[in-house]
Amino acid sequence: MMLERADLRRLRVPFVAALLLVGIGAAALVLSENSLAEAEKLKSAQHERLVAARDRLAKVSEEEQEIRNSLVQFKQIADLGMAGAEKRLEWIEALVEIQKKRRLFQVQYTLEPQRPVDYPGLAQQGGGGIFMASRLKLELLLLHEEDLLNFLADLRAAGGSFASARSCSVSRTERVFAAGGPMRPRLQASCVVDMITLKTPDRP
Repeated sequence: MMLERADLRRLRVPFVAALLLVGIGAAALVLSENSLAEAEKLKSAQHERLVAARDRLAKVSEEEQEIRNSLVQFKQIADLGMAGAEKRLEWIEALVEIQKKRRLFQVQYTLEPQRPVDYPGLAQQGGGGIFMASRLKLELLLLHEEDLLNFLADLRAAGGSFASARSCSVSRTERVFAAGGPMRPRLQASCVVDMITLKTPDRP
């Protein structure tokens, strides 16, 4: 079928309109793809911001929990009398009182200068505090083993520090005492006790 020139003239307007529609459709497709890409970028950026905000919130929560744990630990330490400066005079007074209370024959002691503890995992406390120990060397004359256990329990309960017994050796005494009878010392104990305190940083 042959198209006449008049037919071509009549088809010119629809043909141009079709071309315009195709162009508009192509432009719309390009614009929609660009819009979709921008939307994906915006969604990705929003997701990253959300993740970052959650991470910051989680970090703040962790730090808050660490602070709470440190405060709880410090309160427990303070309740044990371990926080602050060493209380050497109080320790000596406690030794005298325990000897009188338990009616021990002899309590001789040597208190060494304070130094950082050498226990694994205990050298430093959260917040910059340092555990310090003043080593107490004891020589005791006892009637029986229970006297030693009672002495150490009383020393721990005396406060002002945490008394950590590092070593104790007990042997039968070979010393001769003028007063005989059943109430003479039968045992000699040598103990090393760390009087532990928490030294906190100086505050302005």
